[in-house]
Amino acid sequence: MLKSAIEHPGQPNRALMALGILQGYLKKPLGFFIITLLTMPKFKQQISPDFPTEFVRANVLQAWMYIRLKDRLGQEKAYEVVRAFVVPIGLALQQGNFRTVEARRSYENLVNFQQQTHREGVTRWNKMEFLEQTPQKYEIRVTDCMYFKFYQSLGIPEMTRLMCAVDNAIFNSYLPEKITFHRNGIGNRIADGASACMFVIEHHSK
Repeated sequence: MLKSAIEHPGQPNRALMALGILQGYLKKPLGFFIITLLTMPKFKQQISPDFPTEFVRANVLQAWMYIRLKDRLGQEKAYEVVRAFVVPIGLALQQGNFRTVEARRSYENLVNFQQQTHREGVTRWNKMEFLEQTPQKYEIRVTDCMYFKFYQSLGIPEMTRLMCAVDNAIFNSYLPEKITFHRNGIGNRIADGASACMFVIEHHSK
């Protein structure tokens, strides 16, 4: 019997997933993880109160882990270690948002749950424009990204690209035989310096 339901989607344990993945890369992952948790309250004091509490809660741990890893491993290696757990954790969270276990996978359900996530999830603080919604194509444009603002305020704007990587992972794995996701070309993200982020979901029905 499923624990989750369409009204109550699955919520994977992010902390345990992160720790499990860190074990493959750090010599003392548990010690690093515990110290990160113990020092995180002081780090949170540096975060502007303008950011929504729920949004900060969802993103502060990975931000602080990345900053701490940069001091030890350098930016390039730290970024790859953080990517190793951020993308699979983000994919697991999005699979919960899109009810991949509880509801049939279809283009219509993907669009409906994506819109519900934007209304109720942490992305609701993004500003976006809905450009097109047809049986073949769903396109939106994000003109103001809370992730970019948050990570930029902490001096780590490159972390935003990992959130973009999660988009690629979930949309292109949801129903790969029938649905593809792209951004109408390279560089069409705020994280790349563009004025907006493009989201294009195409349904390749027979």
